Amino acid sequence: MKGSGNISQPDGKARKHPKQRKSVSALTSKKLFQEADNRCPFCGVADVAALEIHHIDENPSNNIIENLIVVCGNCHSKITRGEISPADVHAKKMELFWTHKTSLRRAEKSSVQSVNVNAASVSDSIIANTVNIGRKRSPRMQYPADSIGADTIKKGYVDYLIKRYFDYRQTDASYGSLRPFSHAELHTTIQRKFKAKTFFIHVARFEELCDYIKGRVDQTIQGRRNRSRSVPNYDSFEEYETEQLQYGR
Repeated sequence: MKGSGNISQPDGKARKHPKQRKSVSALTSKKLFQEADNRCPFCGVADVAALEIHHIDENPSNNIIENLIVVCGNCHSKITRGEISPADVHAKKMELFWTHKTSLRRAEKSSVQSVNVNAASVSDSIIANTVNIGRKRSPRMQYPADSIGADTIKKGYVDYLIKRYFDYRQTDASYGSLRPFSHAELHTTIQRKFKAKTFFIHVARFEELCDYIKGRVDQTIQGRRNRSRSVPNYDSFEEYETEQLQYGR
């Protein structure tokens, strides 16, 4: 029957349609690209044609500007696969938001800008001039100095463990597991347990965080199978660190 937003089920209950994708308005899109300075905040790609808009909560109908971030197609795929964590996406959005907001305030306070006019040549009573306005790029926000995110190798190892967990959970489906999972759940649970977002956790709790994620990996179906066959589920931090330092030389 036309006009109905639901589909009737045999039991008489109505099933709601999945959330529909809504187009991002031109104004919102313009603000997002300005906020990101027309470049991907994760890899720095400045090709506007390669930039896309990502819904942070993965709800394609939620087009409030706080839920949207501009990224390149490659990084968009990494977010979808969980290689870039939801916590990192959220942190990057906050970084962009505050950096852009700060730059706007500075622009408002600076009512006078230095302008150099070169009027050396005059043709047909029109002054040929060159205007140069210099603007310093606002500094990017960084992870706190005492956080896990501020230590490149420790952050990389946590990312490695998280990706291993996501890979194993996806593998679980091949064993018939119907238990759903989302990338955001792990980070939400970590934040609830450690009282801080994943990479903002104090570096003193690094081993504790790693042990927690390793426990999650070990409890997957694939993780249990590996342990029963004495197959390691992940490298130790020492192995990971040695490999990273070796390639960094």
